[in-house]
Amino acid sequence: MQRRKFFQALGGSAAALATTRGWAGTGSDNAQLAVPNFSNVPAVNPGDAEAYFTEGKLRQAIDTTPSLKGIKFEVVAYNFPSWHPSPFMEKIFGKGWTEFETLKNSRPLYPGHLFPKYPLWGYFNEAEPEWAEREIETAANFGIDVWMIDWYWHSGTMFYHEQLEDGFLKARNRLKLKFALMWANHHWNNVYPARSPREAAPLLPQLHGEDDMLKVTDYCIEHYFREPNYWRIEGRPVFAIFDVNLLLETFSPDQLKRTFERMRERSVKAGLGDLHLQASHVYGGHEAELKALGFDSATLYHTAGWTYGGKPPGGRTPYGELALASIRAWKETATKVAVPFFPDCPVGWDDSPRFGASAHMVTERTPDQYERLLRAAQYFSAASAAQPKIVFLSAWNEWTEDHVLLPDTVFGYSYL
Repeated sequence: MQRRKFFQALGGSAAALATTRGWAGTGSDNAQLAVPNFSNVPAVNPGDAEAYFTEGKLRQAIDTTPSLKGIKFEVVAYNFPSWHPSPFMEKIFGKGWTEFETLKNSRPLYPGHLFPKYPLWGYFNEAEPEWAEREIETAANFGIDVWMIDWYWHSGTMFYHEQLEDGFLKARNRLKLKFALMWANHHWNNVYPARSPREAAPLLPQLHGEDDMLKVTDYCIEHYFREPNYWRIEGRPVFAIFDVNLLLETFSPDQLKRTFERMRERSVKAGLGDLHLQASHVYGGHEAELKALGFDSATLYHTAGWTYGGKPPGGRTPYGELALASIRAWKETATKVAVPFFPDCPVGWDDSPRFGASAHMVTERTPDQYERLLRAAQYFSAASAAQPKIVFLSAWNEWTEDHVLLPDTVFGYSYL
C-alpha cells in the first residue's frame, strides 16, 4: 500500500485508530483511550494530494544540481529535556511530574488526529544514565552528530538541566555524541495545558542583565565547555541563544555587544578559546545586525512554529506546505543575515497537547516527505557559502509539539 493511502486509511476509523495506537504501559494509562465523539467536528479532507511534498515539488523549490559528493554534513538535533522529574517543576505540579503527563492527557480533535502520541519506548526518565545511554546509542547509530540541548537559566534558577548533568554526562557511551547548549532565554509559562499561548499563566520571568549573563558563562565553563565532547565550530565552543529580541529589550546594541565581549574574554581566560555565539530563532527585525551584535552564525529553531504566530489558532496545514515554507524561510533569512546561516528541518508541528483547539496543527506528515526536506537542506547547504556544512533537525523529542525523531507507536523508527 502506498504511504499516502495508508495514512488516509488511518483516519477512516476513530475506533480502529484508538485500538491500534494502544501503548504497552499500565492499565490506567490505556484506560484513558476513550473513543471521542466527533459529531461536532467538521469533516476533514483525508488526504490533500495537491499539498503533498513530492519529488517534483522538491526540484521546484530548491536547485538540486549542486554535487553532494564528498561533502561532510554535520547533523545537529535539538533536544528538549522535559521528560524527567525536575525539582522546580515538581514544586508546581507535584512529585514525579514530567511533560509526559500533558502528552498522556491530550485528546484527538478531529477524525484521524493522531494524539495522544505514544513513545515506542514508553514514558522513560531521560535523566537516568541507562536511558541516556539508549538515547545516545540510537542518535549516533542513525547519523546524528550533535544534540543542541535546550537549557534553562532564569537568574540562577535552573530546571531540566538534570537530563544533561545526571543523565547524558554520566552515560558510559556519551563520547559517541557531541552536545551544545541553546539558552532558552524566554519567559517560562504554564502550558500544561493552557487555553492559548496568550492565556498561559507566567511561572518564571526571564530577566536579563550583564552580571547574570557573566554568571551564565562561568557556570557553562565550569560544567559544560570543558567537556571533551562539547560541540565546537572551528575550534570554538558553540553557545546558542533562543530569543535575541528579548535581550534587546534590556540591552542597547552596544551594551549587548560589550556583554558578549566580556563573555568571550572569560572563555579565553579559562583556556577554552573564543566562543561561537549563535542566534537560534527569535531575531526578527534584527537580522542585519547579528554580526555587529557579536553573533557568529544563525539558524531557525523549528522553522515553522505556527501556533506562536503566522497561522490562525485551530487551523490545520498539510505537511507539504510546512516543507515549502521552511525552504522559503531558509532562502529569505540567509539573504538578510550577515553571518553564516544553517537550515533547520522540522519534523512536524502540532502543540494541541498544550493548547487544545487553539493550536495550529500540521496534518498528513509522513517520513518520505521529511526525507525530501532533509535532501533539500543538503542542496541548500551545498550551494551556500556558509561553512562548515551543518543541518539542524527539530527535534529529537518535542512530544507535545509533535516534532519528534524518537520512535513512536505510529511511525516506529521511520523518521530516524
